[in-house]
Amino acid sequence: MHVDLDSFYASLEENRNSAIRGKPVVICVYSGRTEDSGAVSTSNYKARELGIKAGMPIIIAKRIAKGKDVAFLPVDMDYYREVSDRIMELMEDESDILEQVSIDEAYLDVTKRTDGDLDKAIGIANTIKEKITSQEGLTASVGISSNKFVAKIASDFQKPNGLTVVMEREIIPFLEHLKVSKLHGIGDKTTKSLNEIGIETASDLASYDLKELEDVFGKNKAKLLHDKSLGIDESPVEPREKKQLSRIGTLKEDTNDKNVIFEKIIGLSKDMEQRIIKNNVSFRTISLITIDTELKTQTKSETIAQTKDIQKVVSVSKQLLEKFFQENLDKKLRRVGIRVSNLEFSKSQKTLDEF
Repeated sequence: MHVDLDSFYASLEENRNSAIRGKPVVICVYSGRTEDSGAVSTSNYKARELGIKAGMPIIIAKRIAKGKDVAFLPVDMDYYREVSDRIMELMEDESDILEQVSIDEAYLDVTKRTDGDLDKAIGIANTIKEKITSQEGLTASVGISSNKFVAKIASDFQKPNGLTVVMEREIIPFLEHLKVSKLHGIGDKTTKSLNEIGIETASDLASYDLKELEDVFGKNKAKLLHDKSLGIDESPVEPREKKQLSRIGTLKEDTNDKNVIFEKIIGLSKDMEQRIIKNNVSFRTISLITIDTELKTQTKSETIAQTKDIQKVVSVSKQLLEKFFQENLDKKLRRVGIRVSNLEFSKSQKTLDEF
């Protein structure tokens, strides 16, 4: 299963700024040399319809947007990572193995928990989509298939908010009419080389003489390209090393009652303790995550001596909660979370080779 968050950066900006909701939104990496120097990082679907795309110089994007109500915003990676981390934790809870491949996409292996039952896998996909929408106000597109390569292509098939299932027997028909540029892992340079020898689609690539393909690309790459045309991919879903552990929960009702919120923190800490034990890990930084009724996130952190003691998490979180309400007297919270980072895995859990 491959999960891809739809226009992630731009959607997050729309969530925290209602004034731009529904407008074309462009997220930019400004170089600082001039007011408009830099490049577009990403854009939402309405901006893409205007022709504004990732990698485009900002000055050109603004020319396209001239006379139109388009929002241009600077990239805010700290905020995006904060939300991404919560969503990855959510998806990890619904999978046997999670492999995060970028800030807004991941592969999930759900084979064990579904016993290979496709309907159960679809149920998990819908649960993930519903949780992402209800908890973060975002949508995600999901692809389900027997391998990572096909699942990745499938997740892009019905964007946004799509769910595409490609069964084993459907892989060849699903791929055969796709342009080779749509096959994951085939870039512009390779596409151009393939087009020059008359290969336009996956079907063309699949039927092309392998020996002649080797003459152009070499033996290894030729085989890789041929495998892609047939939807062959044996790479496993592999977990990445954790950099932090977090637990976030929704309060029964929006509240600024510190006692009610602290009770929720205590409940989250019990689950956190199990994760600390499971991962055989100690930590040095404790963070309190607060999400208000407008879905705005604030994080407060404190660094302590390396420890595995969950009571440190509880006591520090209580102090950080007090600080939060000193600075936000009338703010009501919808969700609250705790996070530990600066992790150290015991030698029995991680060997030096794994780092």
